[in-house]
Amino acid sequence: MSEKREQNVNGVLGSVRQLEDALEATSTTRASSEASLSEARLGASRLLAAARSATAAAVAERRRVVLAVVEDDAVEISRRGEERAAHVRAGAQVSCAAVVEAALALILPADGKSGA
Repeated sequence: MSEKREQNVNGVLGSVRQLEDALEATSTTRASSEASLSEARLGASRLLAAARSATAAAVAERRRVVLAVVEDDAVEISRRGEERAAHVRAGAQVSCAAVVEAALALILPADGKSGA
């Protein structure tokens, strides 16, 4: 019976060794998976940071373009305003001269002689 017992013990020890090997393999796989997960998270963080940076750069560029367009529009609006103001000033000068001439015509005699 001792031989049978020894076979049973050897069988049990073999099973224990198989379980230990399986646990070690599982542990190794888990450690490898955790390392891969950490690397993936790090990669995702880098991609997210790059995307945020690219977005910020795109927003800044868009803002620069919009400001340049607005500045060009402001220059054009100012130029048109100056043209209109010059036209209004010229018209006002003509009108003012006509009013002065009319007022003088009412005050001064037509023959240029003074009534005094």
